[in-house]
Amino acid sequence: ALGELGSQPLRSWARHLLLLCWGLVAVQYGLHVWQLGQGTSPWLVRPDVVDGFLPIAGGLGLRAWLGQGLVDPHHPAATITVLVLSLSALLLGRAFCAWFCPIGLVGEWLHGLRNRLLPGEWTPPRWLDWLLRAQKFLVLGFLLFIILLAVPAAALPGYLASPYHQAADMKMGAFFFNLSLVSGLCLGWVLLLTATFRQGFCRYLCPYGAWFALLGLLTPLRIRRDPARCTGCGACTAACPNSIRVHSSNTVRSPECTACYGCVSACPQAGALRMGLPRSKKALTLSLYGLVTLAAFVFVPQAFRAFGYWDTDTPN
Repeated sequence: ALGELGSQPLRSWARHLLLLCWGLVAVQYGLHVWQLGQGTSPWLVRPDVVDGFLPIAGGLGLRAWLGQGLVDPHHPAATITVLVLSLSALLLGRAFCAWFCPIGLVGEWLHGLRNRLLPGEWTPPRWLDWLLRAQKFLVLGFLLFIILLAVPAAALPGYLASPYHQAADMKMGAFFFNLSLVSGLCLGWVLLLTATFRQGFCRYLCPYGAWFALLGLLTPLRIRRDPARCTGCGACTAACPNSIRVHSSNTVRSPECTACYGCVSACPQAGALRMGLPRSKKALTLSLYGLVTLAAFVFVPQAFRAFGYWDTDTPN
C-alpha cells in the first residue's frame, strides 16, 4: 500500500501533518505562558516537546546524564531529543531534515513566495556558498563550546538546579517575543537567506543541520549510483535541493545530503539510484526509510516517557 501511495507524496503529507502538530504545540505553549503571566493557574499544560528547541539545555543534560548519572528534572525532553537526533544521524543520516523539521518546510514556503515575486533560482558563486555555509558550523562550534567547556563538570549539578536553567524555554521564547535591535537584525538575516536561496536556512544557518552533517559522515546508508544503469541524463542533480552532483558520484558522501530521495524519485532509469548499504544491491525505499525515521522520533521518546523521563518537574 505504501508503494502504491508513492514515496514523495508520503513524505510531503508527513511533513505537513507534523508542521500542523508543531503549530498546535506553539499555540498550546503560548497560551500556557500567557496564563502564567496573568497570575492564574494554567488550564493548558506545558507541552514538554518544546524542549526540543533547547540544544544547549539538551546537550548539558546529556553530558550530565552520561558523565555523572544526573537526571535533568526540568528539561528532560531536551536531553532525549538531542540523544535521539544524534543517534538517528549516525544510523540514518539527516533523516530529521527530510521528514521532521518544521523550519525546513516553512523555509521552502518562503523561498517559493520569493520565487513568485522575483522569479529565478539564485545560486551564489562557490566562494560565497562556502562562506555562507560556514555560518552554521560557527554557530555549532559556539554551542559545543558552551556544552563541553564553558560549564565545568563540578558546576553541572548547580547549573541544572538554577533558576536560569529552569526558565530556559521562557528565555528562548523571549528572544523572539521581545525583539531587540540585535535580535531583530539576526532574525532578518535568517529570513533573507531563507527566502533568497533554495534550502537557505538548512544550508547556511541551521546548527542542528551542521551537527547532523558531521555525524552523517559516519552513516553506512547512502545514495548509491549504478554506473552500468545510469544514462548520465543529470535529472538527479537537477532534482537535488542542495545542488549535489549526484550524476557524477557513485556514492553520495556530501554532508549536505538530507536523504530526501528527490534524486531517486527523479531518476528515469530503474535501479540506477538507490539508498542502501555498501556491497549490498538491496534498496531501502523512501516509504520504509520514512517509517523507520518516524518510529525513531515518535516511539523512542514515548518509551522514555513511559519510564518517567520526559515530563518536566518544574513547578508553575
